[in-house]
Amino acid sequence: MKVILTCFESGTPFGPLTQFQPVALLPILNVSLLQRQIEMCVAAGFKDIDIVVVDHPLAIKSFVGDGARWGASIRVITFKDACSSLQTISRLSDKLEGPVMVLPVEHCLNFSIGDLQTFHQSHQAKVTRLLCACQLKADLQFEQKSAPLSFHNLPEPVDSGILIIDSPVDSNSGHEQMIFSGSWIPINSPRRLWSANMAFLAGLFPVLTTEINVEADNNARVGHHSMLDATSVIEGPVFLGDFVSVRSEARVGPYAVIGSGSIIDKEANVSYSLILKHVYMGTQTTMNLVLVADNRVMNMRLGTWVEISDPFLVSSVREKILVPWTVQLFNRGIAILLLLLTAPVWFLKGLFRKISGKPFFDQRSFFHWDSSSGSAGLATGRDTELLAFNDSNGLVSRLPGLFDVARGKLALVGVRPLEESIVLTYTEDWTIPRFSSPAGLFTPVDAELMNDAMDEEKIVAENLFAAQPGFKQDLQVLWKSLKNLLFYKG
Repeated sequence: MKVILTCFESGTPFGPLTQFQPVALLPILNVSLLQRQIEMCVAAGFKDIDIVVVDHPLAIKSFVGDGARWGASIRVITFKDACSSLQTISRLSDKLEGPVMVLPVEHCLNFSIGDLQTFHQSHQAKVTRLLCACQLKADLQFEQKSAPLSFHNLPEPVDSGILIIDSPVDSNSGHEQMIFSGSWIPINSPRRLWSANMAFLAGLFPVLTTEINVEADNNARVGHHSMLDATSVIEGPVFLGDFVSVRSEARVGPYAVIGSGSIIDKEANVSYSLILKHVYMGTQTTMNLVLVADNRVMNMRLGTWVEISDPFLVSSVREKILVPWTVQLFNRGIAILLLLLTAPVWFLKGLFRKISGKPFFDQRSFFHWDSSSGSAGLATGRDTELLAFNDSNGLVSRLPGLFDVARGKLALVGVRPLEESIVLTYTEDWTIPRFSSPAGLFTPVDAELMNDAMDEEKIVAENLFAAQPGFKQDLQVLWKSLKNLLFYKG
């Protein structure tokens, strides 16, 4: 049976959480919604999977690859807009044959695919829909320390979007309805994401969390290489991801999910909260009933995002306050090394230009934005001048820019430096994410040989680069860029 996973939920209600990724990649107990659906399908024996996505298709493709790590064959298909499950099958009908099952990724349901398949096979209808008779809701009355979720019945069963169809040509045939009454919650807002994490902690989705044991009141699941100080207090149910540090006299729980790579500093207190990965929680900071991503906090009662400006309270672990020297060493150290290695080339080139009556180096204008402030940094941007050889191509044209990198005017690896007139044309929402990365001498456009590609394709490549910051990625882009600029003649 072919499985189609649809990633159609709009990221707009999620604000900063979906700036660089779709809702399908948001985590439940540190594992993305999409990964949970894939693993559920593979465990049920379904390994031929199509993923249909509207927003951030490159992020989805980068995450799943070809599906080999799950032992599956996965294909990613991009739609311009969202549609119903039957409409999805209709659009793909020329690529499908035989039975098909459609599963919306952004729904958490504690049901067995096998039960749905058995129900379908036991009836004569060619289409079977899965309907939900009840769902979970957030209970914000925590004073009595009750579990943070409870069931409530729906006025009438709601179509979950999950269906099995014998063949694409049967889309107009009659259908049966399997009524499902277990745990169900659609992930269509930050509050629902928080609620789902709390529900998983409470053990209300056992089918999807068979490998995680967090049902008991005093239970805590601690990931690999996490460190808990002997004086810290962990009150379950709690989930700690990998490489989490809980420092002296900090208190975590009850009902706390801490993402991988996060730091809970001395005497901090976190309860009834979802902390996403790579978050630093400062000394004596208290977080209750919140969702935290980088330095942004949403209070579940208020439902609004607040940006914390003090990095010693809440910030990203990747903030400059924690790792400034590594970035400077990478940029300036390698720039100086490359300058020394290529000195004969750029010196002789500049000397020849000087003899010909030209300046030793050319200059070109670059609009400098504050990448640490994301798109907000564009408002305080300024023009600056960069060095170049405008009469050369390839690597030689970039060599003078190494001086700008060494002086801190430019990053070694980043998105394309642009003139102000071009920057001001990037006003659509989908063009903004690239500005969260600094402008660099060597870019993902160089690395992917996209200098002759359409501008939209370059922006997509830069958005993907900005969405996955990291030292390893910078090294890969630098190496591929140098190789292409030096050897590629196309």
